[in-house]
Amino acid sequence: MQAFTDLGLSDAVAQAFATLGFEAPTEIQRLAIPALNEKRDAYVSSATGTGKTFAYMAPILTSLDIGSRTLQAIIVAPTHDLAAQLEREAGRLAEAAGLPVRIVSALGSIPLKRQLDRLAEKPHIVIGSAGRIRDLALAGHLDLASCSWAVLDEADRLFENEAIDITSELLSALPAACVRLLVSASLPNRTVERSSAWFRDPVKLIVDPSEALKTTIEHWCFHSASRSKLDFLRRFESAVKPERCLLFASSNAAIFTIQKRLEFLGFPAVVLKSDKDGTERRNALEEFANGTARWLITTDLGARGLDLPDVSHVISFDLPEEPTVYLHRAGRTGRAGQHGVSVALADLVELRRASKIAVRYGFPFVCKILDSGIVHDIEPENFFAIAEEEEAARKDVKLEGTKRPDPRRRPRMAGSSERPRRPPMDDARQRRDPVRSPNNRQPGRDINRERPQRPMQQAPGNDRPRPPREPLRQRQQPQASQPTAGGPPAGPPPPSSSSQPSQQKRKHRRRKNGPKEGPKPASE
Repeated sequence: MQAFTDLGLSDAVAQAFATLGFEAPTEIQRLAIPALNEKRDAYVSSATGTGKTFAYMAPILTSLDIGSRTLQAIIVAPTHDLAAQLEREAGRLAEAAGLPVRIVSALGSIPLKRQLDRLAEKPHIVIGSAGRIRDLALAGHLDLASCSWAVLDEADRLFENEAIDITSELLSALPAACVRLLVSASLPNRTVERSSAWFRDPVKLIVDPSEALKTTIEHWCFHSASRSKLDFLRRFESAVKPERCLLFASSNAAIFTIQKRLEFLGFPAVVLKSDKDGTERRNALEEFANGTARWLITTDLGARGLDLPDVSHVISFDLPEEPTVYLHRAGRTGRAGQHGVSVALADLVELRRASKIAVRYGFPFVCKILDSGIVHDIEPENFFAIAEEEEAARKDVKLEGTKRPDPRRRPRMAGSSERPRRPPMDDARQRRDPVRSPNNRQPGRDINRERPQRPMQQAPGNDRPRPPREPLRQRQQPQASQPTAGGPPAGPPPPSSSSQPSQQKRKHRRRKNGPKEGPKPASE
């Protein structure tokens, strides 16, 4: 078996692996370190947790000129968390080797003044995001002319549509003699095609990622409908009691829903979200690492590239459409030769995806059922038969629980997709069912039909018909009655003193309220 001293490393770097507790190199390290010592452009690919970081970091440390005060290597990462992790790993290996290597991180979350103060130390290695390194180089704060190594870690993310422009600008600014390394757990053809313009005759250092998935990881598959997956987590926790469980969901909304459910059940859980600030993410990782929270819920973007040690179980709450995404998820457990379990919760559609993943990478999913708090193995034929029966029974229950059709709903006309028009309402129905205002209309009511004209309402007590108003000049004055024999002439009695106040009140009301609407009928 090869040792680190047989790979062409310096004595200090080779001894550093023994200091850190590594007895023998992994397969990707045995393949990559001798080739990278020759300073050739390369594509490096192997499963997550197989030692890719040290596979390229050891040749870089071996070739460094410690006495120089120039930049000699840059390492680009797609996320701030991965960049911080790479900085820790590089510092750990350099410290174990006893090399005074100056390593500086260049991230957008770091204030520019503090960033410039760190760059004034003349670092040997700069680790950060492509955007911040490019901006520092364009502003003249970072000299890339002396750079001898350029590593693109998790390069499939760096060559996606939203990041390819920045990555291309950074690669164009590097000197021609710079060694370029493309590192990733998966190496899609699209990534190779987009990066080929910046690589000179690259050597492919690839270890089949499915080998690690076959040897150290068990792959369990449970059937569960989407609406039953939250309840399944409760039963799974009670039956298996995972020591440290990493759960993947497809969206940020889903991970918060799962966290609330687990905390309600009394299971400590934390969320690792990609858009959280660095402090919140570090706190979540610390709680998960020290055992305060046994469940870490995240998305594929949030956990990309992170080194999470001692993960006993990985749960895919929903299976991804891309098989390579499942590869990244399952690789979070079973690291460094340890045993791990990858659990897939799948409905009928996702079970077909699981079959494609198993065929592509050559490992079988072990079909499982959870019954009475115990996990049992089951034959694939019986597993799919039970899954189809459960789905059919669930559909029948859903149909029985649907609402009855509304009898007032107009039926469709035979041979036509249109519904017949509603007949006009009679007066009685119109009084029973008046048209409401658009703000308070009932669902399904046609608000565009003609509204009936409502009669003008009169004040209460004024429903007595009034004669038409005549002009003042045409009004007939009442004639005085003829005098009777033997008495005084007939006529209106003189107003008494008691009637004066009432007449004044009437005049006052007329002045206040205006004239009356119609004349009094003439007396006969």
